[in-house]
Amino acid sequence: MKNHHLIALLLAGSVGLAASAIAVATAAPAPAAPAAPAAPAGGGLTILDFKPAFDDLMTMLVQPRHTKLWLAAQQKNWQLAGFELNEMGGALKRVGQTVPKYRNISVDATVSSIFTPKIQAVAGAITAQNPAQFNTAFAELTNACNLCHEALEHPFLVIKVPDASAAAAFPDQDFRPAAAAK
Repeated sequence: MKNHHLIALLLAGSVGLAASAIAVATAAPAPAAPAAPAAPAGGGLTILDFKPAFDDLMTMLVQPRHTKLWLAAQQKNWQLAGFELNEMGGALKRVGQTVPKYRNISVDATVSSIFTPKIQAVAGAITAQNPAQFNTAFAELTNACNLCHEALEHPFLVIKVPDASAAAAFPDQDFRPAAAAK
């Protein structure tokens, strides 16, 4: 008899617990999960709440590549120099896409008109693997940076051909060709 009372109590407790769980589940809706940010078309990286200004983009994307391009060419690492030139050209395009107008001046059109022939000249020097030709073309590219700054009403931003101390800006990168770096 004792067992029957124990089974009845357990059964009644289980039914009561189940009824309570059902009542709670139906009484209050589950909190909504936060909406996930929409993935960009093409499945790329989504950056939230980061709105870099024009000067931020130039400092982050273009100026380091300008320096790395020069450092690679000084070490006659033409493969790396070509890579950095391509990265710098891509960075300039992204800046123009991100900031289409600056003070009512078309950034993309200004950058394209000033830099395209200079980038082509640097690319030719890299293809020829000619240090003297590179140095001349790079100096003209650097002057184009300053022309662009003037066109965008920032003549006080003066870019120069890097000097020997520029390598200190990238102490964790070896600019020599891969075979020489080992």
